[in-house]
Amino acid sequence: QQSKLNSFLWTIKRDPPSYFFGTIHVPYTRVWDFVPENSKKAFQQSHIVYFELDLTNPYTTSALTSCQLLPQGENLQDVLPHDIYRRLKQHLEYVKLMMPSWMTPDQRGKGLYADYLFNAIAGNWERKRPVWVMLMVNSLTEVDIKSRGVPVLDLYLAQEAERLMKQTGAVEKVEEQCHPLNGLNSSQV
Repeated sequence: QQSKLNSFLWTIKRDPPSYFFGTIHVPYTRVWDFVPENSKKAFQQSHIVYFELDLTNPYTTSALTSCQLLPQGENLQDVLPHDIYRRLKQHLEYVKLMMPSWMTPDQRGKGLYADYLFNAIAGNWERKRPVWVMLMVNSLTEVDIKSRGVPVLDLYLAQEAERLMKQTGAVEKVEEQCHPLNGLNSSQV
């Protein structure tokens, strides 16, 4: 069965070989059993691993948070049509109300509280640019909430690389991810 899976692994034939592995931003537990052994083996044998972004670097996290914010003094209410803003606010109130029932016993056992989780995901939403709010809302589903606390595949691999004392790096800077999204006009968003 494993041999039939698409590995999203490309080999660059050189000595030693290099590998290019395509990942997706989902909790690793959703896909890990479907990552073929050749990909896992390539990761284990590699001494240097580069990721899209260095998700283990606190600067990366901070810069990603900052880039999502509207310019100083602006709020989402100022840039969204009134009806959309009102519907968004109602939806976020609904999510906040539902979130305790969406959480798993395992999450609660780890000390994860619904209010904390909601604030971690949606905190400061009124200061975010519309494109980032759209992405945030897309991640506020019961399925996504149940998997919170589980790292996405990229972060899981980065944490594993760090644990295995592999040399790590990033191929992109936060700005290279942030500026294109922030450059979308309101009709595109």
